[in-house]
Amino acid sequence: MTDCTPKVSVIIPVYNGAHTIASCLESVLGQTYPGDAYDVIVVENGSTDETSTIAERYPVRLFHSDRRGPAAARNLGLAESDADIVAFTDADCVADAKWLSELVKPYTDPKVGGVGGAILAYEHHNRTIAEAFSEEHSPLVNFVSGEHEFLPHLYTANASYRRGLLAETGAFDPRLVTAEDVDLAWRLQLQTDARVCYSPQAIVYHRHRSTPAGLARQYRQYGFGEILLDTMYGKYPGYPRGRTHQMRRILSQIAALPRYAASTLLRQARLITGGATPYQAAVPRLWFRVESSNILGKIEGLAATRFMTNAQPALDMRAEELVTRYFPSRKE
Repeated sequence: MTDCTPKVSVIIPVYNGAHTIASCLESVLGQTYPGDAYDVIVVENGSTDETSTIAERYPVRLFHSDRRGPAAARNLGLAESDADIVAFTDADCVADAKWLSELVKPYTDPKVGGVGGAILAYEHHNRTIAEAFSEEHSPLVNFVSGEHEFLPHLYTANASYRRGLLAETGAFDPRLVTAEDVDLAWRLQLQTDARVCYSPQAIVYHRHRSTPAGLARQYRQYGFGEILLDTMYGKYPGYPRGRTHQMRRILSQIAALPRYAASTLLRQARLITGGATPYQAAVPRLWFRVESSNILGKIEGLAATRFMTNAQPALDMRAEELVTRYFPSRKE
């Protein structure tokens, strides 16, 4: 390590990740970044499988979080780090060998407080239809996702920050079990003069949900988180989404469900006659499932925030209730 090479801690929260943690750790430990300039912190979050046993085989620092949820786990990792920069990825990800080297490059600008990279699909031979759907319609787009955006965001599948700035802004909000990474990126930009930026060559490969049930839970989580964020940040000038926007969006989603149902029947008929592939036949069925789950999450969010008038009741919900809803016993 040279004097100009920033020290980095890679923090990985994990919950029942026995099937993926080994490949994740091998990729993170095999970086081109100088080995004496970074360490790896794994925070086990109440797993009931062999996650801890597997992690102990690798040269990492392993901690156990008493508080459930990814925000609390990442905060424990932060508390154990003395690095200049903290980088985050998830146990279901595989990092490109140049990930850290590319991720730290923008920090030569002292105004940069956070950097995120590309989140691409993890390729493997036994890809399911649900994984193919997620790859085509991935919601994990770092920095900017589309219309009606507020500030740039960083998803913790592939994100990094100056550790000192996280201490200044209060790190992750442990009351959140969804959207905690977006909340942190927004708070950092609103409360400091720092900016976040995007490094497209800092690549992490993400294992998408492999079953329709896993996709449904994911989109339900996104719906709840979107309503909660809109309630928390709606007071800021220029915030693009409010109750009117969300009600219109929910109504348009509901209106689309009959079309998805009809398209499902038509494509099943085409599948039987050889006019559609199994994937093409499954797409409208998957859209019906993820959109209806997203609507459910938004309705739950509306109820928890008193119709987007007060975020506090949602933040005060029992953590175990939220964890049970959004973090099933195994990754699907």
